[in-house]
Amino acid sequence: MNSSVQTARTEQIEIDASAKWPVLAFFGSALLWLLVGGAMQLAAAIQLHTPSFLANCEWTTHGRLAPAAQNALVYGWGMNAAFAFGLWLMARLSATTLRHGGWLFIAAKFWNLGVTLGLVGILGGYSTSFELLEMPSYVSLLLLVAYALIGVWAITTFSIRNTENVYASQWYLFGAAFWFPWLYAVAQIMLFKAPVRGALQPIVNAWYVHGLYSLWFVPVALAAIYYFLPKLLGKPVANYYLAPMAFWWLVVSSAFAGGSRLIGAPVPVWIPTLGVVANMVSLVAVFVIGLNIFGTLSGRLGEVKNSLTLRFILLSVVGFFLAFIFNVGLATRAVASVAQFTVLDGLRDWLVFYVCFSSAMFGAAYFFLPRLTSREWRSGALVKLHFGATLVGVVLLTVGLTYAGFKQGSLLNDHAVAFADLSKSMSTWYALRSAVFGLLLVGHGAFFINFLGLACPVNSKKTAVAQFRNPPALQSPAEGHA
Repeated sequence: MNSSVQTARTEQIEIDASAKWPVLAFFGSALLWLLVGGAMQLAAAIQLHTPSFLANCEWTTHGRLAPAAQNALVYGWGMNAAFAFGLWLMARLSATTLRHGGWLFIAAKFWNLGVTLGLVGILGGYSTSFELLEMPSYVSLLLLVAYALIGVWAITTFSIRNTENVYASQWYLFGAAFWFPWLYAVAQIMLFKAPVRGALQPIVNAWYVHGLYSLWFVPVALAAIYYFLPKLLGKPVANYYLAPMAFWWLVVSSAFAGGSRLIGAPVPVWIPTLGVVANMVSLVAVFVIGLNIFGTLSGRLGEVKNSLTLRFILLSVVGFFLAFIFNVGLATRAVASVAQFTVLDGLRDWLVFYVCFSSAMFGAAYFFLPRLTSREWRSGALVKLHFGATLVGVVLLTVGLTYAGFKQGSLLNDHAVAFADLSKSMSTWYALRSAVFGLLLVGHGAFFINFLGLACPVNSKKTAVAQFRNPPALQSPAEGHA
């Protein structure tokens, strides 16, 4: 090994050592919320086809359990996982260590305390009526303070970077870092602190929900995709010179696309029309991102079978393009006339959050966790179980609910069909969704057990290469460091 490679490897070890405990704290919290939120999501799904399930306690009725589950997954699992990945990747790409990590532990405690208090408020009956803003407003300041602490450390790490290069992954991480507090603070002010009236409320809520998915979770997933594809395939991003255009085009179009969720609603007609146009315009960004991704994958698909991270990243890529297809489809008035108020609305957001974002975070974790701890995954069987459960669950739920959604929409538009008969016809599909959520929860449990083996080893051997760990990092001109 020549001296330059040895020096780079030494730097990577120092960077990973500085990020180890803050990243483990955030990701460990994320996995706990993934299990808690997944269990509540499963219980809420069961209630749709077995209404008596957990119906004797007001804290576990569907109206409280369903939003609590969604918030636990979005703000508990999703945000914590993004923090862990973002901090590690920013340090790696900035070629510098993560300084004063103790403050990040404080931020993690504040964030998770805020999520906990918010969920208790929802289950206790103090939720609001706005999607993804159901947590009582008294936790908003706590979450924003915690987020500010985390954001300051990400910006500080970038400002003291030891490289002149700024990569596409960093663009998307920085974009997400600035967009979330803007979205969250504006929504809190306009809906709770100085509330707008009438039809403006659903407009603000739709803008926030769409922005959270498309300007926070999608960019973080794209940061992982743009980093891991060239790194593990050993080639630069194809058509990389187009990546800045895709970034800005996606940002601008996504900022105006939320109105498409209000097609047919009692709001000024130009608002959903603007959303429809913005969704169509985003086709340019998605096309360019496709050129980058599939051009990089060209001729190297065989490498996917050798890397667990690449398998999850490829699943994330599929989720990204499927979510775009659903977004455009539901923004088409002819499709919306059938698909509105069906399970397809929830499926669209699930494709973004779980298939695109969560799969990217799973893949990233299988890469950086062994490097942070210098240990191998304790059980190869649990690794296979996690990926297999995720893949099977994604296929079953996507195919099943797509068919069920259009069937549900056609029955809703048929005035001869009684609503009771419609609900009865959907019970099989609701049961399928419950089964898939149960399968995914098993996979999450397997992942959590393996994580404990890394973070809290008992007589575990340290090793540089593990059986179910990704191959050694390959340098790439496009995302070169780390």
